[in-house]
This record gives sequence, C-alpha cells and structure tokens, in this order.
Amino acid sequence: SSCRFGSKSQIGYHMPHACQRHQAAVRRRVHGKRKEVPRSTASPRRRNVSDKGDVTGLAVRLEDWHVAEALAQVLPPVRPSISLNASEIFELMCRWAKPIFKAGIPGAPGRIPSKAMLQAAKRTVLRFFTQERALGESSEVVRAFYLASGEQLLRFDWDFAAEKVSRARLDRRNSIDSWQECLAMTSGESNALSEIYVCGTRRLTQRALASLICHEGLHNLARRARPGNPFLSEELEHVAMALIGDPQLVHETKVSLCS
Repeated sequence: SSCRFGSKSQIGYHMPHACQRHQAAVRRRVHGKRKEVPRSTASPRRRNVSDKGDVTGLAVRLEDWHVAEALAQVLPPVRPSISLNASEIFELMCRWAKPIFKAGIPGAPGRIPSKAMLQAAKRTVLRFFTQERALGESSEVVRAFYLASGEQLLRFDWDFAAEKVSRARLDRRNSIDSWQECLAMTSGESNALSEIYVCGTRRLTQRALASLICHEGLHNLARRARPGNPFLSEELEHVAMALIGDPQLVHETKVSLCS
C-alpha cells in the first residue's frame, strides 16, 4: 500500500539538505515505504497546523527550488547524455504546477471531514481528471509521468483512477490505519485492487482533502506499455507528482515520514 503525509506518499528519492547533500534512508514496512529525513534548513512556506500530538504538525514544506535541486539528481536524461539541470526543472515545475496540489496539509483551521466534504473533494478531483484527460499528450500530468519514468510509451488508465476516487472512503474507526503518521493512503492486495482511504478523525480543510485524494488517485494511473510489470514504482510516481506541484514536506527534527 502507499500512504501520504498528508498521505504516505512523499518523494521517494534522496532529498537534499538546503545547502548540503544528504541521503534519506528508505526502508519498507507493512503499509508501504518510509524514509528518514534529516534536519532541514530549507525555508518553509508554512507550518502545518494540527491537533496537539499530531505528527503532521512538525512538518514544513520545502521550497520548490530545493525540490528542483533534488529532482535534478534523479530524473532520467531527456535524451542520451542530456539531462535537465535544477533551473530547467524549476521552470518546468512553475509551468506545470496544478492548483489542486497547492494546499496546506492538513491546513488551518480545518475540521473533522464529513461525508459532504468527502463528496465535494471527489467532485473536485474528478473534474481535474476530466480536464487533464481531455488534454491528451498535452496534459502536464501526462508529461510529468513521461519525464519521471523515462518510458517511451505509457498508457493512462483515467477510468481506473476516476473509479478509485469515486470509491474513496473515510476511516473513522482507525480500522485501516492508526493515522499517527499520515492522513490518507492507497491500500489493497495489489495495485490493480487498491482503494483510497482518508483519516476520518483528524482535522482537514476542504482544499487539503481534495489534494490528498488527488494524490492517491494518481497512483497507478500511468502504466508501462512494454512487456513486464506495467506499474511504475511509488518512487517514480512521487517524482512525477512533485513536478506538478505536489507539496514535499520534511520535519524540523529527524523523524520518519511516510513514502
């Protein structure tokens, strides 16, 4: 399964320090992948506000420039021996950024998500998917997945993504997860049978809820067309999402973030 902080899905690559290069230790656990993030001096855009004891309250958002520096280390060459530098990636991120991702997680003041909030968030995400699907190969979402994966041919199962979003549920009894480290997740027996769950006991704004569901809905959207495993790794999916504005969060002290 994957989970986001907001959901258990943040960038699955080595995240740089604001001035120095550090490597994040990535390790597996039952609910997906977690990474240890070193203390950061990157300038935060905002501090997430949440209930006392909520691990999300410790997180700060990295500036897009620092994310671009990290992406420059991991993106495949656009052509043989030609790679994008941090400045070029930053320019792409500025052009490709999607407003649906530009939300504070969990946001403030926020409220315990209701069924009405969930349905409104689903409508927002489905509308976004419809718009991107209509753009075809011109969609920045599509272009981001191509750039992140380095694949020559991908197929995008928008129907699958939309159906998964439509089935997204709130977990009010902590039956899916304890929700101490994340606010949303994609979980299932396989990628093809995955479902979206959102914490139903922690405060979220409407925009944050839509952002979380959108992130989870993009997992398993892009598939390889060549023989073999069609699904991209979570790491590649997170890189693609970072290119279109998915916020990258780190803790001010060394604690675990989900990936």
